[in-house]
Amino acid sequence: MSTQVDDIVARTPTPPKQSTGGGSFAGFVHRNTQLAGIVIVIAVLVVVFQIGNPIFLSFPNLMELLRSGTLYFIIACPATIVLVSGGMDFSIGAVFAAGGVSAGMMMVAGVPWPLAVLGGIVIGALIGVLNASLSVYLKVPPLIATLGVFFAVGGAITVITTGTTVYGFPSAFTDLGQGYLLGVPFAVYYAVIVGIVFWVLLEKTELGYNARAVGGNRAAALANGIRVSRHDLIVYGLAGAVTAFAGILAASRLSSADPAAGGTSLTFQVVTAVIIGGTSLFGGIGTIGGSALGALLFATINNGLAVINVNSLWQNIFVGTILVVAVAIDQARRRRQFRSRR
Repeated sequence: MSTQVDDIVARTPTPPKQSTGGGSFAGFVHRNTQLAGIVIVIAVLVVVFQIGNPIFLSFPNLMELLRSGTLYFIIACPATIVLVSGGMDFSIGAVFAAGGVSAGMMMVAGVPWPLAVLGGIVIGALIGVLNASLSVYLKVPPLIATLGVFFAVGGAITVITTGTTVYGFPSAFTDLGQGYLLGVPFAVYYAVIVGIVFWVLLEKTELGYNARAVGGNRAAALANGIRVSRHDLIVYGLAGAVTAFAGILAASRLSSADPAAGGTSLTFQVVTAVIIGGTSLFGGIGTIGGSALGALLFATINNGLAVINVNSLWQNIFVGTILVVAVAIDQARRRRQFRSRR
């Protein structure tokens, strides 16, 4: 029996780890073409918005752009690992709202704000574990499982709060999202820390290697001894915790927690930012740096449209267009890789 298992493992190809450096200059350019394209698009948008309103490149507006982009990026970091692992998380908007509302209600009830923040993060982690459990134990496809959780959690928040905004937070809590250090919002520093942590997780740890292996070939990863179910529980739980933390930061910044915060708009913008940043919709490939550029792209679009007084409804047109382009690029890349291996 052991011989048969050894034969299966030997014949099962291990998914290739994404290259992150080295090689010739031509190879470097090939690997980073998509990211270079995002940089060019951002640069063009900056020029257009600056022409439309010279205030766009002012220091206060750039700080506001970065602060708004931090929420996308903080959520995009764990979402990147989920997608690299071959998963999908459409519960982002509801978990974001749940984090802010639950922490806010605890503070209003008299719970010290540090414990309330921790409680909101734990609730987010539990929702993430629920997402994974539905897929792991009930075999519900991740897209359906997380979409169902999105509606269920969103509905529960609305029922609990009766749709009213939660407010009345202590100043020590609101300072977390409203404070500045050396003229830069605290939120930017949080995003840098989260980005570094998740870059290390994805590129330098067993969790990151397992994510690429599971996303590249789930059956091969299982045959090679990776505990796939446990991995799913970890990455979805981590995604829920960090997304809830982002919702708590938003509540701190606005001094209120809105049960309608997040929603489908935030969900699709984060997922699209991750995909446009080079993470494959089908797993196995992705980087935190690429997701950072994707988040910056959406922050630039949202901020620029507001600065030049374009109706915010146009944002949905941009999101839909960019999502289709990103997936088309991903499909073309996968076809090219398939041909190169034949």
